[in-house]
Amino acid sequence: SPHQAEESMARSARIGRVEILNVEDYTPPPFNPQDFFPDVPLDAWDAHRAHHALDENGKFRVSFGAFALISDDFVIVVDTGIGPSVPEMFGGGEGGLVPRLREAGIQPDQVTAVLNTHLHPDHVGWNMTEGDPTFKNARYYFSAADYEWWTSEGVIEEAPQIPTQAQPLEALGLLELTGDGDEIAPGIRAIATPGHTPGHQSFLIDSDGAKGVVTGDVLHSRAQFTEPEWCAGFDMDKPTAIATRKALMERIMTEQMTVAASHLVVDSNIGHVIEVENRRYWQPL
Repeated sequence: SPHQAEESMARSARIGRVEILNVEDYTPPPFNPQDFFPDVPLDAWDAHRAHHALDENGKFRVSFGAFALISDDFVIVVDTGIGPSVPEMFGGGEGGLVPRLREAGIQPDQVTAVLNTHLHPDHVGWNMTEGDPTFKNARYYFSAADYEWWTSEGVIEEAPQIPTQAQPLEALGLLELTGDGDEIAPGIRAIATPGHTPGHQSFLIDSDGAKGVVTGDVLHSRAQFTEPEWCAGFDMDKPTAIATRKALMERIMTEQMTVAASHLVVDSNIGHVIEVENRRYWQPL
């Protein structure tokens, strides 16, 4: 039973010939659950405590980071964390993505592509460093629908990350815009998973018959594998986010995918979804 599941410590997995590696940028102090999930009553979390959805103090934990996808064909970074300077609302301090990539044996110059699931500040924070591309030999991939929305009048004025971490890549000729189903590299494909943002995308991995998905912000908590109707406050279009979550979950189960979920706690954000007595649960590797 998942109730007895010990927490494991896996930061990497193999999906066919692709290694997927979680690289932490920053882990903020734990939140009150209702700060992140304002529509979920506090007592609704009780059923999920046995599954480590909250910490021992009843707080919700989250991490910011990236997933590296490594094969003989490419070195890809999916999302780039919150960046070198962490806003006070998340505890302040510095993100450590680039030094941690180096510790994992990945030099920024080796990265061939950077894939952004969406353009929220905690997913594009290291796209640029002091005005230059952090990964200077990489092409950067944004969802066309997300980029169009974030650069639109009335939106961009409230989104300082766009002129600093997104638009310069277009000016430098390093930007590629993707749509649903586009193949980005051998066995790596973008799929539209809207709701969290209008053009949010996830990335499918299909290698030697093994399948995986980097979900981005389709999910923020392991409780959502069991409760797909729960929405984080940051989900912009909640009905669409719920429909996307349910559809992706069906696909994960049907195709037996390994899942990499951006914001789950470090060491438990790569895993599988299991079904016990008609309820689904997150099972970290």
